[in-house]
Amino acid sequence: MMSSKFSFGKIKDLPKESGLAHKKAVILEKMGKVDEAIESYKVSAEEGNVKSQYSLGKIFLNKKQYHEAERWFSMAFKNGHENAAYDLGNMYYDLEGYEYALYWYEKVAMEGNVNAQNNLGVVHYKLGDYSRSEKWLKIAVDDNLGSACFNLGILYLRLEKEEEAIEYFKKGSVLLSDDCKYNLAVLHRKNDNEKNAISMYKQLYRSAHAKGCYNMGLIMEMNKDESESERYYLKSCKNEFAKSQYRLGYLYDRQDKRDDAIEYYEKGIEHDNPLCKFRLANLCNRENEIERAKMYYDLASNDMVEAKNNLAGLYFEEKNYDKAIVNYDEAIVDGCKIAIENIGDLYDQIGDVEKAISYYQRNSTLISCQIKLGDIFRRIDNVDEAIVWYKKAFENNDIYSAYSLGLIYEELEDYEEAKKYFIFAVENNHLNSRIHLGRIYYNEGSYEEAKNMFDISANENNTYSQHMLGLIYENHYNDYTNAKYWYEKSKEQECVESIYNLGQLSLKLGEIEESEKYFMEGLKKEDKNCEYMLAYLYYEKSKSIFKELSEGEYGNSEKIYNELLELDVDKNKRLVAAFEEVLEEEEEEYIPQYILEVSENLENEFEDIEYEMKIEY
Repeated sequence: MMSSKFSFGKIKDLPKESGLAHKKAVILEKMGKVDEAIESYKVSAEEGNVKSQYSLGKIFLNKKQYHEAERWFSMAFKNGHENAAYDLGNMYYDLEGYEYALYWYEKVAMEGNVNAQNNLGVVHYKLGDYSRSEKWLKIAVDDNLGSACFNLGILYLRLEKEEEAIEYFKKGSVLLSDDCKYNLAVLHRKNDNEKNAISMYKQLYRSAHAKGCYNMGLIMEMNKDESESERYYLKSCKNEFAKSQYRLGYLYDRQDKRDDAIEYYEKGIEHDNPLCKFRLANLCNRENEIERAKMYYDLASNDMVEAKNNLAGLYFEEKNYDKAIVNYDEAIVDGCKIAIENIGDLYDQIGDVEKAISYYQRNSTLISCQIKLGDIFRRIDNVDEAIVWYKKAFENNDIYSAYSLGLIYEELEDYEEAKKYFIFAVENNHLNSRIHLGRIYYNEGSYEEAKNMFDISANENNTYSQHMLGLIYENHYNDYTNAKYWYEKSKEQECVESIYNLGQLSLKLGEIEESEKYFMEGLKKEDKNCEYMLAYLYYEKSKSIFKELSEGEYGNSEKIYNELLELDVDKNKRLVAAFEEVLEEEEEEYIPQYILEVSENLENEFEDIEYEMKIEY
């Protein structure tokens, strides 16, 4: 915009030939024949045509031939073309020749060119002369230039005069300056005036202001209004704003809109957004598109250590250990703790226990590494070290470590220590610890405590626990009904000891036929205890038959009966079932730890104040 105040007087009439040369040059320039146009412009310019002089300045400026541009612009300005001085000021501004820019801007600013006044204020600001900057920007503001309001607001922010800054941003907003509206919105939100901030951002939505729409999208996302955040991010994406492309891609990713997520991640990748690369790699990893995942992790790995860890994980799963190790080592150098544990797992898997231990010890504040150290030392029979590491994990209330310590002390026959750790695990609902603790209590003669331990695991179909409840009910409570119930439960799971005990209990209760049935069942399972007791039953049955025959004086039956021996059979003998735990789920194939989430505090993701002053071109 050029002020009507400016005038250098009327340009003199030019020769007819000069006008023709200029028109020819204009046509040639439009046809793209720039070199020919230059020659024609020069003919006209040397004859004094100021328009040709100015056009030559423009052409040489575009060609970045700055000396030639300055020559022709200077000539045009001397002949009354004010825009030439203004363009020279802009040229030197872009070249950071601020002192020269000042010289040329002043030529026209003094004559009332409001854009030059604004630009003069910007240059003085760049040179640290805030007083002169304020002076010229205020002059431009008085002519209602929105960019000058914005620039003056920036100056006042630099001078820590926020109230004055807000005043000028408000004035610029009235003059429809999006830059002023944006800074005003940011300041409103910083001052906890979200209502006014939202009002400004909504105005910026109409003009698709990239940062304004992005910030509004963040506000909506924080308010859990995903449909509104999507709307604002979409508007911001129209200006190819990479951060909005990322947030939109991640929004669709969380909503399982795979194709939409990929589309916006890829848009962000075109603008080199590392989070888009990382999230897209994770998406491909989840979808088992391994080669594509590796490609995007590799692209993100220069900016994100998490990507390097995940890339190493893919190589680990492929058993490409050399590449996995290289990437884990690089991730570790960049400070990725998970990579330290992962490479420890890798060395453990390939049997290099010493290296595994060394990496786990580097991460020894992590419970998972403490447990793994305990497991390795237990595996290589270094019980003392295993105890040390399990205890570290136990101090952090780890249940598995408590259970493992209980097992170690039980094997060492230190039952008091074993009980301490098993009790902790039981209090945290560890089922197998109940079975071990139940066995210790039973062996100690603490039958009520043992029964309490076995009750739950028996109901989970643990054969040993069911059998032991049968024993406890029979021998220590004389509760034969419950004893039979639990023996039968255990028998259903092919526990031959329970079959034997059922036979013995039936014999004890005088249920001879029942007893014989159970012992016969055990015999079919080739159990010698049952075979022995079955032989005893048959022997006793034969004695009864010979007795009856002798009473009828049949043959020599009396003699045989009298010669039969009294068998010394322990009818109170009871068997204890083989110890077994509740079956754990089958261990899944090892998968290294992938980093699928990165810390994102949306409050820290907002675009801040625009502090760069704007010049007018």
